[in-house]
Amino acid sequence: MLHQAFGGVLDAGDPAFHRLLYAVWAARPGISDAHLITLISAAVRDIALREPGTTALFDVPGDATARVHALVELVGRNEETLAKELLGRSNSFTGARRFLVPQLLIGAFAAAHGIDEVRFLDLGTGIGILPRQLNNKTVYDRFAADLTWEPWAPDYHVIPLAVRYGVDAHPLPTMDWVRACYGPSPYYEERFEELLWSFEQTADVEGDVVIRELDMLDLPRLAEFIRANRFNVITCNFVLFQYGEHVQAAIERCVMQNMTSPGLFLTMNPSHALLRPGCRVRGRLVGHPSPLHLAEAGDAHLLGTVTVGTDLPVVIGGRRQAGGG
Repeated sequence: MLHQAFGGVLDAGDPAFHRLLYAVWAARPGISDAHLITLISAAVRDIALREPGTTALFDVPGDATARVHALVELVGRNEETLAKELLGRSNSFTGARRFLVPQLLIGAFAAAHGIDEVRFLDLGTGIGILPRQLNNKTVYDRFAADLTWEPWAPDYHVIPLAVRYGVDAHPLPTMDWVRACYGPSPYYEERFEELLWSFEQTADVEGDVVIRELDMLDLPRLAEFIRANRFNVITCNFVLFQYGEHVQAAIERCVMQNMTSPGLFLTMNPSHALLRPGCRVRGRLVGHPSPLHLAEAGDAHLLGTVTVGTDLPVVIGGRRQAGGG
């Protein structure tokens, strides 16, 4: 409903809304359409959570014309605040279940390749939950119960973590901002409660996780950071889709050229630019010439089914048979 209201505001030619769009496109020319629309929604929701009466913008029932009018008024009152958030932030939705696939793939990769020290980096880490969740069997068991692998599931391995880092651009997101990035529905309320629960469950490793401010668009700094810390496993979940294809390619080249070998780069992105549910997991091995298709998930929040990709055995070892668990 809110996205339809944005269309109505555009059709109405609201000058404040158009100024915001032009400012973002001028300052962030590499931003993708999918990221822009989700970022605008999060920024509006961030304000609506603080302004009494404006949460009606997110109610499913209601008059469409009234919704457009309310959105125009909110933008007009908060143009400066919206501009600051749209120019300086990213959509920091952090799914608590998204570590399920990296946990299995990284553990199996390390076991298959005889790696006794995983030096781990999570790019675009947001609030930094994924590095905390790795190897937490309590969190894994709760969420893995709702996920089915077809036709077989990789075995669970404890990852031999030596260091675990997460980086994101300035300003690092607050929990309030992350809350604004979650949709206003019972489904997303449940997902947010899962995030809070995961933070409680992983409190014991908080001191082991290092979070740094680093914009991965700053490729020279990113390259130096990867080399200096000798990272051999890097993840980037629901971040690359925020940029145009040429920017994505440049980031991937930077990562692959500076990782320690044997090294694994895992990416998880929406399958259909957020137009339909689902996500795709790809991998790159240091020295391997092309991306590897590792898995497809029917729900980007890792509920339901994950289908094994044709290249998964390249990363985790010999091919398993259907039903091999």
